Amino acid sequence: MTLANRGVAAARKLQRWFKRRVLRQPWMMEEFASPILQESLLLDKARCGAYREAIRQTVKPCDVVVDLGAGTGLLSFFALQAGARRVYAIEMSDIADAAAELIAANGFQDRITLIRKNSKKVRLPERCDVLITETLSAFCFDAENVIEFVADARERFLKPGARVIPESADTFLMPFSSDAFGAGRLPPRYYDLDFKPFSKRLFKSYGIVRASDQPFLALSQPTPVYHIDFHNDTQNPGKTFTPFRIITEGRLDGFLGWFEAHLCEGVTLSNSAYLPLTHWWQLYLPIHEQPHYSVGQTILLYLDPNIVSGEAQWKYSVQPAVPDS
Repeated sequence: MTLANRGVAAARKLQRWFKRRVLRQPWMMEEFASPILQESLLLDKARCGAYREAIRQTVKPCDVVVDLGAGTGLLSFFALQAGARRVYAIEMSDIADAAAELIAANGFQDRITLIRKNSKKVRLPERCDVLITETLSAFCFDAENVIEFVADARERFLKPGARVIPESADTFLMPFSSDAFGAGRLPPRYYDLDFKPFSKRLFKSYGIVRASDQPFLALSQPTPVYHIDFHNDTQNPGKTFTPFRIITEGRLDGFLGWFEAHLCEGVTLSNSAYLPLTHWWQLYLPIHEQPHYSVGQTILLYLDPNIVSGEAQWKYSVQPAVPDS
């Protein structure tokens, strides 16, 4: 690589860093502008079906609705189908171009106002009866800054007693091992060679994994970690310690994480590893040391979301096993 090429590469890297850390654009301005990503959201029947039913139950005739992170506008369209008088669809990424085309194609220009801004910079001409958002990530709050945006919108956009979809959410973690995905799929000795250094590098940080419909061994029951109240919360969850009682002997490859969102009374949506696959997949916190635990032991997970610019930079560690008391 020439010196000039290195300079261009460095400039592009700096530009990506600036967008991600200063302008906060990785999700809302880049990934979510992709029609391919938006197609995966539209084809997620669990997601779309649950939101459509919650909106049908929640939105009343003549309601004014605000849709945060409207994407292609599907949830805004559901609100109109439920009887909304006016919908303010807020979408800051370039997928708003597609939303505008769909609004026109379906003759909704007189009832949907498309706003192409960050919601924190928006001023609405009237207060709303319902807030809808599907800006959820694999662990609910860890990538799209949903709690902060909803809190701001509640204060500035909503009437007293307004309804919010989702109403609340719970997050869960579960220790597991699996030879199908995660750290377990690459054995420490591979073709009679020591591959532990590579495995350590490969699984040194968290990520997203497809656990649904794949074999895994649960070392304990799924354990609730955080509860999020979208009617009242204003800050992201913080540091916590979560205990897990081992019910199945085995190797610890890490922790799987997911959410269960309560959209409205009787309607929930989850990306649990025990349910059919959704576009969210699951959060994966790998433990590359892969310790072995026995039935009756208790392990303690220290967890810190360490939110930076609305995105979790997970810090975590497992305390030594405590004998059953």
